[in-house]
Amino acid sequence: MKYIFFDIDGTLVDLVDNQEVIYPSTRKTIQQLKDKGYKVAIASGRSLIEILPTAQKLGIDNIVSDGGYGLTIEGKLQYIHPLPHDIVQSLSQELIEKKIPFAFLTNPSQKELFASSQMLNHQYDFDCEGIQLTIDETFDYLNTDAYKVFMAIHRGEEDRIETVNAHQIMRYREGSLAYEPDDKYAGVKEFVEYYHGSMEDVIFFGDGLNDIGMFEQISCTVAMGNAIEEVKKLAYFITKDIKEDGIEYACCYLKLL
Repeated sequence: MKYIFFDIDGTLVDLVDNQEVIYPSTRKTIQQLKDKGYKVAIASGRSLIEILPTAQKLGIDNIVSDGGYGLTIEGKLQYIHPLPHDIVQSLSQELIEKKIPFAFLTNPSQKELFASSQMLNHQYDFDCEGIQLTIDETFDYLNTDAYKVFMAIHRGEEDRIETVNAHQIMRYREGSLAYEPDDKYAGVKEFVEYYHGSMEDVIFFGDGLNDIGMFEQISCTVAMGNAIEEVKKLAYFITKDIKEDGIEYACCYLKLL
């Protein structure tokens, strides 16, 4: 049995003119892999609610979500864990001291952020499409679980954050960063253990910064042709660009199809 995991952004999904695109060869290849009986799954830093539309389009019901803190098997949610509370507290205090606007995702199944007005200033711009922001002056950020922390930080200012490292911060939009879990490997491992499988049978496709942990710990990894250089250096195989049917090309090279 092979367990084949795919990142979303830059791997399964391309961004063209600010629109998400799934190429026909990707759809065809995913279906062929499923038809052959392989366990096909998504492994992403995104929240489960953000992943589901892509997963449904591709007919994938196995999902490692929330950066490894969430696991869905055959369409059934197993768990979603919040971020470490002590780190969230320290990060919140740092952001307040530096007057950086921020908000919490407190429920992984809803697209709603919470903040107290004291966290925001006139520069506020999370730029999170489809996510509602609720301002509550009584919001207790020091004693509330967070599944993601969104911060209004523009490109080039990432080094202002000291509490968490670069691998735990993702930029999904120009106007904001998100501190999110960074342990896809843990979720992948639990998925494989559920089927009493071996990590030696895992194949992972990725392209970005938050995929580095997977590329460091899994022996069979595929870097997309559009991947960052740090990922390519760690890859078992570098395939073609996402625009050039990279997933299909790699699956043929690996004799999966």
